[in-house]
Amino acid sequence: MSELTNFPPDALLQASLEVAMAPVVGPLVLAVSGGRDSMVLLQAIARWAPERVAAVATFDHGTGSYATDAASLVAAESRRLGLTVVRERSRTPGHSEAAWRAARWDFLGRIARAFKARVATAHTRDDQLETVVMRLLRGAGARGMAALAAPSMVVRPWLGVSRSELARWAVLEKVAYVEDPMNVSRAFLRGRVRHELLPALEAASPGFSDEILAIADQAATWRRDVERHVDAMGVAVAPSGARVSCPAAALECTTREGRAVLWPAICARAGVTLDAKGTRELVKFTTAGRSGSSVLVSGGAIVIRRRPGTGEPPGDRFEVRRASSKRSPDGATAWAGAAEALPPRVGRFRWRRLHTAPSSGSVAEQDLWTMGIPRGEQVALRVWTAGDRIRTAGAPAGRRVTRYFSEAHVPALDRSTWPVLLVNSELVWVPGVCRGLAAPSRPGRPELIWYRCEPEFD
Repeated sequence: MSELTNFPPDALLQASLEVAMAPVVGPLVLAVSGGRDSMVLLQAIARWAPERVAAVATFDHGTGSYATDAASLVAAESRRLGLTVVRERSRTPGHSEAAWRAARWDFLGRIARAFKARVATAHTRDDQLETVVMRLLRGAGARGMAALAAPSMVVRPWLGVSRSELARWAVLEKVAYVEDPMNVSRAFLRGRVRHELLPALEAASPGFSDEILAIADQAATWRRDVERHVDAMGVAVAPSGARVSCPAAALECTTREGRAVLWPAICARAGVTLDAKGTRELVKFTTAGRSGSSVLVSGGAIVIRRRPGTGEPPGDRFEVRRASSKRSPDGATAWAGAAEALPPRVGRFRWRRLHTAPSSGSVAEQDLWTMGIPRGEQVALRVWTAGDRIRTAGAPAGRRVTRYFSEAHVPALDRSTWPVLLVNSELVWVPGVCRGLAAPSRPGRPELIWYRCEPEFD
């Protein structure tokens, strides 16, 4: 990632765009802040690849007149260039780099999903250098050293281009931009690294920057190799991206060192960044955990060991779940009505009415995901709450549902959103877990309406 200073500015930027966009299928959402680097990106793509732009996205952090002026400039210039622009202002201004970054990326992610596009940013060679040094200061390993060059859905055309090259093109093309006051500030770590630490390191050891960037390139290559290995492990990512699973055997057959490399890559696919403690916990959990057990890791995420679901190959699986699940208040009814009118879906569970009742003694009749509900009765669906009890053949006086959850190996994280069905206010069915006495499931009774419940995990 050495700096290319011998190319004419036009040729350098056009080539950088072509190389970055060649493997990208589909449109782009340009993340443009109004600063020099991103305004150069806007002008360059508008000149050489306008057909690739789905929209320009600019986010006003609400931090003062600079942020508002910058967003206004982006909006005006995008319209002048004939490009769609989406502008948003933060409702709750943050007070740290992390808060600003989180709000900005939440916005960019929403816009990219709306346009079915990938985000393109104006990060430069200098940004990469600063990021790598900051991560070194925080004790990052090989994975973190890849920094902005790591495999990602974000497109970064300027990652091999220096700020000075972009500045030269901006002068030649008279690119309008707003100078960010944070660029000269020492208030945050990046500013101190940029203006104090890096100049001192380069003065003490000429060539330091190039050496660090070369190491970062090697780390990025290593990460791509790791990702290819994870691809071959049979990892499955849910459509929402909030859950990832993989065969337990694929991790059990590796060494402790191998697991320490693979677990962060697997968790990252669910949007979970593992810290050192979480990695150690998962390395140990790989062989110590039993089916139905779980461990909490970074940010409240959870990793469980579970049995295979419908359609999955045999053998236990590890499942990573990002801490983003939402549930209704305890005891809140999700749906209520006649047994004949059960909706096709409530929460993350589907409810399918069966045309015929299962035959007596059949596998289907014994299936706890299937239930006969008395015709004409009032039923209600809600999520399980602590203290729920159900009368069953094995416990006619009633037993806590938590006992049945444990016996059915339902993970603790799933229980808070697990549905229960009530008939005339009595709990009679916990799908996949147990069936109660209040609505006996005897085949051949025409007054029973048969349903099958099927979970849909995020």
